[in-house]
Amino acid sequence: MIFVNTPKAEKSFFRFFYLFFEKRNEDVYMKKAFRILLGATLLGGAVSAFAAPGLTVSGTDLLYNGKKIFFSGTNLAWSDYNSDVGDAPLNENAWRKAVEGTRAAGGNAIRWWLFNNMSQSPTIDQSTHLVTGPKENTIANMKKALDIAEEYGVMVSMCLFSHNLMEPNQWGLYSEKLDITANELLFEDDGTKAFIDNVLIPVVKAIGNHNALMSWEVFNEPEGMTSECSGWTTKKMALSKIQKFTNKVAAAIHTQNPELLVSTGSVNIQYQKYWNDAALIEAGGEAKGTLDFFQTHYYPYYQNDDVSPFMNTAAQMASKYSYDSKPMIIGEFPASGWAGTTYTTSMAAKTQITTEECYRKAFDGGYAGALAWQYIGDKTESQFGGYTYTIDPALEAMTALAASEEASIKIKDVTISQEGGDGKMSVTYGGDDAQIEYQKTWDLSKANTLTFEATNQGTSAAQLNLIFKLTDSWTWTEVAGPCEVGAGETKTCSFDISSYADRNKTLSVVVANYAKGYTGTILYDNFKAGDQVLWDFNSDKYDAFSRAFGNTEEMIPEIKIVFESSTAIQPSVAQARPTFSIQNTTISLTTAKAGDVSVDVFSMNGKRVATLYRGTLAAGTYAFSLDSMPKGMYIIRIKSADFTATHPVQTTGR
Repeated sequence: MIFVNTPKAEKSFFRFFYLFFEKRNEDVYMKKAFRILLGATLLGGAVSAFAAPGLTVSGTDLLYNGKKIFFSGTNLAWSDYNSDVGDAPLNENAWRKAVEGTRAAGGNAIRWWLFNNMSQSPTIDQSTHLVTGPKENTIANMKKALDIAEEYGVMVSMCLFSHNLMEPNQWGLYSEKLDITANELLFEDDGTKAFIDNVLIPVVKAIGNHNALMSWEVFNEPEGMTSECSGWTTKKMALSKIQKFTNKVAAAIHTQNPELLVSTGSVNIQYQKYWNDAALIEAGGEAKGTLDFFQTHYYPYYQNDDVSPFMNTAAQMASKYSYDSKPMIIGEFPASGWAGTTYTTSMAAKTQITTEECYRKAFDGGYAGALAWQYIGDKTESQFGGYTYTIDPALEAMTALAASEEASIKIKDVTISQEGGDGKMSVTYGGDDAQIEYQKTWDLSKANTLTFEATNQGTSAAQLNLIFKLTDSWTWTEVAGPCEVGAGETKTCSFDISSYADRNKTLSVVVANYAKGYTGTILYDNFKAGDQVLWDFNSDKYDAFSRAFGNTEEMIPEIKIVFESSTAIQPSVAQARPTFSIQNTTISLTTAKAGDVSVDVFSMNGKRVATLYRGTLAAGTYAFSLDSMPKGMYIIRIKSADFTATHPVQTTGR
């Protein structure tokens, strides 16, 4: 994705792009936890071993344990821009949200940006401007992220760098711009060697043949840094320098571990020939420095139908643009598709294509995968269409593809638990001055107070302080306080924010516990700005605050959403089990004995959106209609005293 930067005087300024889905007041939703058991439908039933590593290349196909695989998935692409593998611990809630959501939709792949523009990681010597090693949590965060992905049977394309390396006005730590000298040196012999020796090889060794590692992806859209390929970055370099660097990095990885796969993400398939074996070897001289498979990106806003992988098969594109015969993954495309309300006549593409058609065309067209952009919530980007879109259309499209092509996608069977109901955010404190933070852009100008409920489960008093980061300068603004919450006490903390004129552009809300020596857990609930509910933690088990900048796992060991009085529904085995089928929009249910039955409809995000029946049924056959449901993908759950089953369904709309 082409990413346009605007300066912010804060090290983690881009974290506000991590926009969690909006909260809703849901008094009637999901008082109990439920399990989405896609057992006999999308995801299979029993849990099986994840028998990787087994990802290999055969001609233009990727094989998993000898069987052709299609990577159906998403781009995260980050939870904390530039900082996911730096000094800070991994934002596990954000990562799990994306990985679990991808898998719940029947997907098997996610793409993740690592060092990006080098502003936060790796470590750079200030005098020589050479890379000296990984940051404190680089390897630990990579391992944790991959371990989580492995739980779900999801593989990760680990993207090392992006074209943002050549944007000298992007920010580094606080008020410092990134070290553009170091970034330029990266492409010189000494800089390349320093990165390979001090960071790449240690990281590759540490990760090894991880079960969830799809590939090491050298670049995101490297052509952006060149003048030969209509590049757009502030600083540019000769294409041959990037080819040489790619060759050296690929060779180092293959030399360290010949079983690992290496790729790169090209901005446009017409440039794919620049990453052919012969071109890379000529530039860098390393015979092992070639790519195992290709990735290309497509955006209809500025790319026409001629270069669209959704309008041309993989074989047609390879012939037309003269690139090597290798597997090709469509590594980025809009999660919204470009049809109907998400299409404008100003787009370069003239053929409208829905998201569901994107995944289907990629599968049928001989591509090795399709990864939609991107899993960070609602967003509007004027340079990319000007409309607001979310990942939801991609999740629905992936579900539709998995319903018919599961055999080519599924890596392992999983059971995914989605809790909901009366939620609270549980924060465990282990060190002084610990801070939690939620970054998003709000207009709080109409609110005079910000309130939240706090239950102190520790053995000493907590001193909770409210901090805003305001305007594009991210001005650190401490609100008068604190709110003291005694041990064992539940209290509503109220802060007067009426005097802060700049609260119309609040980019971050921070809660700091300044009680010295405090250890214990605090439960937070019902954050409100005036009458506006900011968080009630009732509908999304991962929509939590994160550790603020500089906070370690020792200071805050855990942040999670907990639900009161929620019990997971487990599948049961009975002698006389109900049976059901779905034909078009009609659910047919046959019960072998009388009993209580509920028939509920859930969205793909796990929210109950309709109850078709709840009550007692005698033995017999019954029909329930979905005709009143809006068009979309849903999960049907049928539950009785001794039976719980789910099934995906797509409605055509009322």
